[in-house]
Amino acid sequence: MNNLAHELAETELDRVCGGELYMIRLQSLLSQRQMAIQLTTNMLRAMNDATSTIAGNIGK
Repeated sequence: MNNLAHELAETELDRVCGGELYMIRLQSLLSQRQMAIQLTTNMLRAMNDATSTIAGNIGK
């Protein structure tokens, strides 16, 4: 009986730790997603600024 309780406790511990690891992985992926969005935004802003500069130079 004690062995069964020990196995159940280990299973519960594995479930809790697995859930925590899942949350850490999810947080890491969300951080990577945010970084990709920020880099894309910066790139598009730079492209827009360059296009605006070119268009302004053509009009002179």
